[in-house]
Amino acid sequence: MTIEIREATRGETAELAKLRWRSTFERRPEPDGGLDDYIRSFSTWWERREDYVAVVAADGPGLVGVGFLALAARVPVPGELDRRTGDIQSVFVLPDHRGRGIGSSVVRALVEHGRERGCSRVTVHSGRRAVPVYERAGFQRDPQLMVHPLTEAE
Repeated sequence: MTIEIREATRGETAELAKLRWRSTFERRPEPDGGLDDYIRSFSTWWERREDYVAVVAADGPGLVGVGFLALAARVPVPGELDRRTGDIQSVFVLPDHRGRGIGSSVVRALVEHGRERGCSRVTVHSGRRAVPVYERAGFQRDPQLMVHPLTEAE
């Protein structure tokens, strides 16, 4: 079956939450219970979001991958009052679907959503394993982009 890359629909919120849950506990033990509460909390959070886009990879009726684009407004400059940037977050593909270019397709779709929404740039804070995916998609290291961590990394 062909993998379809598309924007998530409102009816897929629980599936987005399940994929996010799986990505969180991929390399550490999953807690007993809690998934149903997380789905409810995630759904409440997602329904209020106008500053995020979710792109999914669908294999028939099931979702096998997801990625999010956070849209942030920037301070206007003369002649450009509606400025924004995008930040790719939480790209995840189910383990049995990896190595088939699905993650790369999700990233490309997120970049295109940023372009369509008028972003001047799209950034990502990537884990080491995913750096090649972003480099193949055209991302470059930027010596001017600096980070001041306020919490410990996950």
